[in-house]
Parts: sequence; C-alpha cells; structure tokens
Amino acid sequence: MFRPRWRASLVLANLFALLHLLALARCATDVAVLESRQADDDGDSAGNATRPAPIMYAPDQNWDGIDGEWSSFTVGVGTPPQYVRVFASTASQQTWAVLPLGCPYEQDSDEWKTCRDMRGWFFDNSSSSTFETVGIYSLWIERNLGYQGNAQFGYDTVRLGAPGEGGPALENMTVGAFAVTSFYLGIFGLHPKPTNFTSFNEPSPSFMSTLKDQDRIPSLSFGYTAGNQYRLRKVLASLTLGGYDQSKFEPNDLSFSFGSDNERELLVGIQSITMSDGTQQDVSLLPDPIYSYVDSTVPQIWLPMEACRAFEDAFGIVYDNNTDLYFVNDTLHDELIEQNGNVTFTLARELDGGDTIDIVLPYASFDLVAKPPYQGLTENQRYFPLRRASESDQYTLGRTFLQEAYLTVDWERRNFSLSQCVFEDTQSQIVPIKSIEDAAADAANNGEPTASDGAGANGNKENATLSTGAIVGIAVGVTAITITAIFIIVWRVLLVRRRKRKASTAVFPKAELDATETAAIRHEMDGSKDDGQTPDPNSAGLPPSPGTAEPGSPWAPLEVENKEREIYEMPGDMPAAQEADGRQMSEKEAMVHRERRINGVDPDAGASASSPTRSGSDPSPGFPPPEYGSVGSSNGGSNGGGNGGGNGGGRRQAPVSPADVVEVRRVAPMTPVDLTQQDRAYATNVLSPVTPMEAGTEFERWRRSPLSPMGPPSGENTAAFPPMPPMEDLGDGSPNMNRRRFSYE
Repeated sequence: MFRPRWRASLVLANLFALLHLLALARCATDVAVLESRQADDDGDSAGNATRPAPIMYAPDQNWDGIDGEWSSFTVGVGTPPQYVRVFASTASQQTWAVLPLGCPYEQDSDEWKTCRDMRGWFFDNSSSSTFETVGIYSLWIERNLGYQGNAQFGYDTVRLGAPGEGGPALENMTVGAFAVTSFYLGIFGLHPKPTNFTSFNEPSPSFMSTLKDQDRIPSLSFGYTAGNQYRLRKVLASLTLGGYDQSKFEPNDLSFSFGSDNERELLVGIQSITMSDGTQQDVSLLPDPIYSYVDSTVPQIWLPMEACRAFEDAFGIVYDNNTDLYFVNDTLHDELIEQNGNVTFTLARELDGGDTIDIVLPYASFDLVAKPPYQGLTENQRYFPLRRASESDQYTLGRTFLQEAYLTVDWERRNFSLSQCVFEDTQSQIVPIKSIEDAAADAANNGEPTASDGAGANGNKENATLSTGAIVGIAVGVTAITITAIFIIVWRVLLVRRRKRKASTAVFPKAELDATETAAIRHEMDGSKDDGQTPDPNSAGLPPSPGTAEPGSPWAPLEVENKEREIYEMPGDMPAAQEADGRQMSEKEAMVHRERRINGVDPDAGASASSPTRSGSDPSPGFPPPEYGSVGSSNGGSNGGGNGGGNGGGRRQAPVSPADVVEVRRVAPMTPVDLTQQDRAYATNVLSPVTPMEAGTEFERWRRSPLSPMGPPSGENTAAFPPMPPMEDLGDGSPNMNRRRFSYE
C-alpha cells in the first residue's frame, strides 16, 4: 500500500520504540537496585506530598529547670506571639506558660530578670489580642505525685519553634497561664485527648489531634528522648511528631499496650532493676516487679520504699526528710564518679516472663543539681533523682529514665515501645508512622504501599517511593504512546500525499447545457404535461387554428395566471444569418426566421386584409418563402373579425388582453422635401422603426415593411400601410380586438 521508503520509515520507528522500551526497562531495574541499596544503607525517607510528613520539633539550645538541667523547647503563644520555653509532657494535652506573677519581684529588677530566665520567660495573656478566657481551673495532672496549682485557662494561638523556624501555628488551642512553682517551666502536651472544662459535651481539641485533623502529621504518634549533658558534647532532646527518629535508638521487637487508665496509659512492667560497678555486679535494687508509668513531665524516678532503700545501700545516698530528696555530698559524688556504676532496668509486658528489654543508665544520668526554690531549698544541692512512692499509682519513670531511653508512642493503635538510645553523631533518619486509615488502604492494595508510605507502627522499613512494578508499568505505557504517536504521524503524512496525487490526476467533466435540437425546442406558454416529447414545428403536424385546439392538447391555449407548470427559459443563440436572393439577411429578417422556426408562428400570416401583400407564389426578393402554406389560403376564416379570411391557420391566439397592449407612436425620420402635404399628414401616424419610407407625389415607389418587402397588389388601394399599424378604432373609442400583438421575444 505504501512506497518502500515509507515501509522503511515504519520499521525504523518501531526499532526506535523497541530500543526506548529496553532503555526504560533497564532504567527501572537500576532504580530498583539503587532503592534496595539505599534501603540497606540509609533507611527510608519521609512520605511525599500525598501524605503529610512527620514534624521534627527541634529543641532550643537551653538547659532549663530547678530539679536538674533539661533540654527544653520553644513555643510562641498569643498574638503577637510571646515565646516561652517548655518541656515535653506525655501526660498533658495542653500548652502551659508562666505568667509574670510567677516571679514575685519588682519588675525589671535583677531578681525579676533572673527569675524570668529560670522560668523560661513569661506569657502575659492580657497582652494577647487573640486570648479567649475560659476561667481558672486546676492543673490536674501529677496530683498523685504532690503537684498542685491552678491556671488561667483560655484559647489562643500556639506555634512551634523559635522565630524564623517556620513551625506550624494552630489557632484556638487550649492554653494555661500559671504562676505556681510546682511546675517551674511551662509544658507542651503530647497527649491527643481533648480538654473538658465544664462538661464532656463541649471538648476542646488538643494540639496533636488538630495537627492530625489538618493533615500536618501522618498519624497521632511521636518519638521522644530527653537528651543529656554528660554524653558527647551535650545531647539535645529529640521530638518527632507523627513518627520517630530511627538514628536515635537500637530497634527491638518489644511493644507495649496501653494501660486501662487514660491518665496513666504508658505502663511498663519492671521485672528487675540491677546495679553494677567496679566493686559489685548485678545488685538487685527492686525486691518485687512493679508496673510503672513513663512520664516525661516529671524529672525523677518514683519507686517503692523497698526499692529506694536498696538504692540507698547500693550507692550510699542519704534521704532528706525536709525536702524528700536524696542528697549527695561532694565526697560521695567523687566516689560514685570513680566507680562509674550502671543501673539496668529490665522491662517487659508482664511482671514475670515474656520478652524483655534492658535499658541501662550510667551513674551520670543520676548526677543532678537541684536549685532554689525547689522543695524549699535555699542553695544549690547535688541530689540523686529518686523519689519514694507510697502508692502504686505513683510508680513513675520520668525524664531521668528518658535520658537513655527512646520512647515511641502510637496513640491511634494504643501501643508504644522503649529502646536503648544510641549516642552517635549521625544524621537524623525521620520515619513516619502510618495512620490506621493509611495502613488499611495499603492492606487493601494487596499489601503494596500506596504513593506515600514510610515505616508502620512497628518501625519496620517500607518503601516510600514508586515500586519497580510501577516504574516498569510507566515505562511500558510511555513506549506504547510513543509507538502509537509515530504510527499516526506517518499514516497521516502518507494519507495526505495520496490525496494530493489523486487530486492532481483527477479529470472533471465540463459542465455544459444540453445542445440537442429536442432540448432547444420550447414553447412559451405550453401548458401540456412534460412527457419528454416536444412537437417539431418543421414536421407535418402543424398547430391547429386559433380556437380549434382540443382541450388537453399541446396547443390548447392557457390563461396567463395558469400555474400548472412554470416554464423557465434561458436566452437562446441567435440563428446564423442565411443567404437569400444573393444578399445577407438583415437582423429583423433573422428574428422572423427564428420566430418561425422556434415558436411556429408566421408574423406575416396575420396581416390586415387591407394590407398590400404579395401572393404566396410571388414572394419578395430576399425573404424566404412561407413554410406554413400560401397567404390567403382557404384554411383561414375561423378567426372571426374584420381582418379577413385570408389569414393562414398557422398562427396561435396571443395570450394577452387589449389592456396589456401599449400603443407606441414614433415619427419616422422623413424630410419635408420627400413628401407632399398629404404625405406629411399621414406620416404622423406612420411608424417606421427601421428605415424612412420612400414617397413621391404619386406614391410611385411603395414603402416597404421592415419585416418583408411588399409591392402594391393589383386592384388595391394605393395608400401606404405601415408594417405594424396601431390598433384600429371601432368608432366608439375601443380598439379593434381582432388585431393581436406580435412578439419577437
């Protein structure tokens, strides 16, 4: 169908598409290998735009607190934002900040400024244009540990991070402004539960749940470690919202379920606590296994009385009844530093048996300094962060424990994990925790992760980019589209060229009218049905005399208004002038001949009886003999009127009324010299549209009609008659109806 060169083009196009497919397949394989290697070396990346990425909440560079020095975070509260430093709290769902009343000193004094710095700066709710007051309510949390106080609660804007860090800002968050010293710094709550001030019917959403609802984080989860000052060059805290930092801990397979009390959900079973140093090994510090609550809000570790006495014996610490603290003097401190003992917490789901993990704390994690006014102190004092618990609901693992443990909490699945921290100067590896909805969508997708995936709740690695099958599918689709496009372009080019070749060689017939004699014969007022046959005027079948045609015949006269069949004529060609008696026919003579041949009408046959005409046996020179019988034939007489019966029967009655005939008078161009007075008097009524009439005193020379030359017949009056005299008056003012109009058209 196509030329050989076009076939070659199609073959080349297909080869190009095949090579393209092979290249894409090789590219997909390389990408898959690269992803596999990157997964083995560096771990997974955060999700893409279809799912939100975790928020890495970077701490500030400060170490705050009067019960030890802890890595803190900065939040902006109010409008305009007032930036304060806070601690992360696993027990609270609110954001707290210290009021200026928290420092009872004269404003701008040295004591006031020192107090302000130690308390992490102030939040003045009266200076915030967006603070909506709710009322004064109890701080509530940690009441079992002796923490008490009230706060002015309201709703305001809270933003994470220092100025310029670009942290998320949420409006209408629950904010508590307090002045009590039980909590010396403010807190940032990590719990997603709402706050109920007056009833449970109007809960106020938490910061975590609002982040999830606004698709700012992938799930209600976080990863946290408190940081410490004794490792490396001080290790800052790490907080990731919606995921965890895989570079901060050693993974394990143990996860814990939430407790039944929603105020103490992060419960772990402590099966044993042991101490080892340079002088003794595996000294038991916990007589009986207990369940303990993991809480970053408080700094110390709260254990039963028996466990506290075991610590006293192992480390030589002394309990102070006035402050309820274990003091460490300088001598004991030096000995403990030299011994460099470790305390190992063996954790499990249950109190006995099952999988366990060990979290090891060096003595440096217990080497803290308390500052006034903590617990009524008037000066700084080294202390061991261990507190005596009188009730089981007081057993707590606070920030001291979280210096060496990494806590990952999934609020949606109600489980969490604890892992030993790793202190290496490596880059962070943030891994998202999928929400329950995303995990269900992945499960419905035959286990394949969707467009944006990261680690699940268990911390296992999953591919966060396109799978190999997806890449190969895209490559195949692109190749198919390329092949189709090339084929369509080539086909269109060939089709256009073929059409151009056909158009250049096509022969179109010339449009002409039918020139046959039958088609040229038309009658102006023919009222017969069109049967495809036209009478030949040259044949023997002549039209009947006027008034004798039978109804329905082709020659039957029709009224002008008859609309049975409309005739549309195109101007015919002028017949070629024929030679007669040795001279060329004039234009008028040619028109008469055309009228006779086409319409079958003899204009001379209907002349007036008084008109001097020649007999049919003596035609005038230069005029063809009549074709429809002799003049004055016995066939006439049926016309009725004063025109005589010598009228041949070849003329048909004119389809006009006398009212339609307009009398035309025209003076012949004659001179007075050529005519007598009598001739002039008559010449005013004579029309000679072609040539002037010749005249003499005796009319010796007869005027001739412009249509046919006529001589004076014998015995006739010698008066001259025009070839087309006007209609005669009958005497009563009406014209003679027997005189019919003749048309050359």
